[in-house]
Amino acid sequence: MKYRLNILNLGLMKLLIYVPLLSPRIKYIFNFIFTDVLKTQIGFSSNLAEFKQSSIPKISYADHPVSNELFFRNSELLLSHTIVPPTIKTTVFGDTIVPFAVSGSALPFDLFAASFYFVSRYEEYLPQQGEHPYFTAENSLQNKLKLLQIPVIDAWALILKNLLLKHFPDLLFFKREFAFKPIICMQPDLHKSGRLMHLADMVFKKIKARFSKNEIIDTSQGVRQYVLDVQAPYAAEAMFFSSDCKNVDEACDGDIELPDTYLKSIRSGANNDYRMGYASTPGFRAGTCTPFYWYDLQLEKSTHLLIHPIAFNDAGYKMDKHFNVPIKVQYLKNLFDTVKLLEGRFYMVLHQDNLSDGERGKTGRKFYKEMLMNFLTLPQDVRAK
Repeated sequence: MKYRLNILNLGLMKLLIYVPLLSPRIKYIFNFIFTDVLKTQIGFSSNLAEFKQSSIPKISYADHPVSNELFFRNSELLLSHTIVPPTIKTTVFGDTIVPFAVSGSALPFDLFAASFYFVSRYEEYLPQQGEHPYFTAENSLQNKLKLLQIPVIDAWALILKNLLLKHFPDLLFFKREFAFKPIICMQPDLHKSGRLMHLADMVFKKIKARFSKNEIIDTSQGVRQYVLDVQAPYAAEAMFFSSDCKNVDEACDGDIELPDTYLKSIRSGANNDYRMGYASTPGFRAGTCTPFYWYDLQLEKSTHLLIHPIAFNDAGYKMDKHFNVPIKVQYLKNLFDTVKLLEGRFYMVLHQDNLSDGERGKTGRKFYKEMLMNFLTLPQDVRAK
């Protein structure tokens, strides 16, 4: 069924997009890029007569142009309703290699299909190779194309914005605001090798609590106070996720396996998730630094579960004397500066274990303090003006 819009209503919209068929995937990714990332208004039309008569800024996304409008050639991915390995051709775009190459288009690749492939985590639904039960960064297309350390969807959206403004200088785009979002996970680190150590530690503590009069020291208050003190001079406000897990919106730890993990979250009543990242590899698993609603590929629809993409998680690192704080801080600074340039959100997860008062938390505390010093400027710093 083709979607039709009354031409009288098109005057309320900033950009009109012609698509021969408005599939759920097209509607989802166009709304994400234009509404959530670029902060502008769009409308769709599948009626050629309405599209040709409209005098507002307009583009087409199809297999051939309608007339002389700004034309973006589509690939098959967004028109499909199945989950099968797609044929992905690559091409050079600037100093990067990008997927879903097309010809005769305003851009040499299908930006919308590539963005959907990344943000929907399409590849994680496909048969996986290797012995690891969870999808790894090494298997991702972003990693193979050397795009993992770039929120490419936001970067491509900025290029798209500049292209549109060149043709339609009166288009209105609202400004985004950069945000630094440190998350302090007050839950023990349950990732990978640390999982067994944690379970053993839990057993030991239970035995000790039962057969000894010594009290088990709760380090959570010390960690919370340290974070509040060290971030006080900066424009930073960490979010603390409690260890009792009573709030289902406080999921900040553990591997994700799609679609099961998110289906369970939805069934439990969750509205937010903070696990979209790789435990041992900094970067942008979903290709974006903008929160997005999870798209259920099996049902082909957007859900109400808002995913907050994580750029860094300390779970994959051992905070000991061998952890090189300056090198890691500089590495993350490059990611941070990119997100700031794109006016996105930089989410990072630090665990209570790595910020505890004592020898174990010594490196973690130094790490967090130096990140604040290198990432942010003090309010009275003249460089901030």
